[in-house]
Amino acid sequence: MSVPDFSNPRPAYLQIADDLRHEVTAGRIKVGERLPARRELAQRYGVAVETVRRALDELARGGMITTQSTRGTYVIKTPDETAPSSDLQRVMSEVRRLAERVEVLEARVQSLEGR
Repeated sequence: MSVPDFSNPRPAYLQIADDLRHEVTAGRIKVGERLPARRELAQRYGVAVETVRRALDELARGGMITTQSTRGTYVIKTPDETAPSSDLQRVMSEVRRLAERVEVLEARVQSLEGR
């Protein structure tokens, strides 16, 4: 499967971020190593530079990479395999929110049944 897979509903930048994470985990890109330039990554993935920027922002938010002006973007840590991805964290948060709403609705139904 090529990255990004445009038949996949997930945004291309998240697919690219996952691919880069996988490359670090697999050891193809090592901690301390400089990532290719954004333009080079855009060409490699066949996307706009802005899409690559968003993918790199995603990795930076996770603390995996850092960008130093005029020096480039470097891997500063290996992704923790046990840490949930940002997508999974969003889903887990939404599930918790929905569970709370279900509890409130169940309480209302029980109070209505008791009338």
